Amino acid sequence: MKKVLLIRLDKIGDLICTMCVDQVSFLKDCDVQWAIAKGLNFIPGNADPKRQYLELKKDDSKNSLPALKKFLREFKPNIAVSFQAPWWVSYALWSEGVPVRAGVRSQWHSFLFLNKGLRQRRSLATQHEADYNLDLLLHAFAIEEKISQEKTPILKLRATANPTLLNKHNLTAQNYIVVHPGMAGSALNWPISSYIELIEKINGNTQVVLTGTPADEPWLKDIKAYFKNNPRVLSLQNELNAAELLTVLDKAKAVVVPSTGVAHIAASLGTPVLGLYSPVRVQHPRRWAARGEKVHIFMPEVSDPENVDPDCMAQIKVEDVLKTLASL
Repeated sequence: MKKVLLIRLDKIGDLICTMCVDQVSFLKDCDVQWAIAKGLNFIPGNADPKRQYLELKKDDSKNSLPALKKFLREFKPNIAVSFQAPWWVSYALWSEGVPVRAGVRSQWHSFLFLNKGLRQRRSLATQHEADYNLDLLLHAFAIEEKISQEKTPILKLRATANPTLLNKHNLTAQNYIVVHPGMAGSALNWPISSYIELIEKINGNTQVVLTGTPADEPWLKDIKAYFKNNPRVLSLQNELNAAELLTVLDKAKAVVVPSTGVAHIAASLGTPVLGLYSPVRVQHPRRWAARGEKVHIFMPEVSDPENVDPDCMAQIKVEDVLKTLASL
């Protein structure tokens, strides 16, 4: 049995777009372990099936490097694939003598420490991030992409049943819509005024739940203030841990969200996602869209994806989003 270590020390959406690839047929009889960023254990822990993983802090090589080297000595992988990781991860794979050390050939350490590098120009966004990851995995196993019959799988997540949580916040399953307007700033977002207009026009019998972390405050501040006296709009910002967020997303009628990790989580749960995406080439949904059977993409049309006016996101009409919500 081959032992395989798959590594992605990155954010939620990146990990979800990567962890899906371990479901390909040629890994069926392999012992697969993951190395993920500290704090993201709820993703492999709630994946279906659950994954085995090691958590590492990307910016703490002092502690994480010895932890990874110890793991490598004990696990003894035949193949390691670094989808995204800092230099010290590549160094650890080399120094511990992992036979096949695959990764994207880009930064200096990939040329020095990896022996199965693949040049990928992901910034061109010609395909989805998950497809790029599958290409890299195929390369690591010396499987020619042109003869491979593999299709990129979709990661499935399962939320814990938690009726007490819903009762606590007076929520009824399938009778509320989650609006998650915040994001890390890695892509263009819908105007706050559009989020407010959407919430105002959502059917009056349907509750709206706002979710977010402290980092999302710039996006949530004005929305919360506008609806502070509206009992139909409930803010759960900073109120939910990771497991509780999964439950709230799982039981929602739909999730309205920009390009951020929550979109990927909701899609993997099977919840309808209305994703608000940027047309900028490196931010394009062709590469970063949430993946699932119930994903609806909204994006303004532009003539030049390399020269985009940030105000173009206002072209996404509230009426179009409302029409899709009404059809669910």
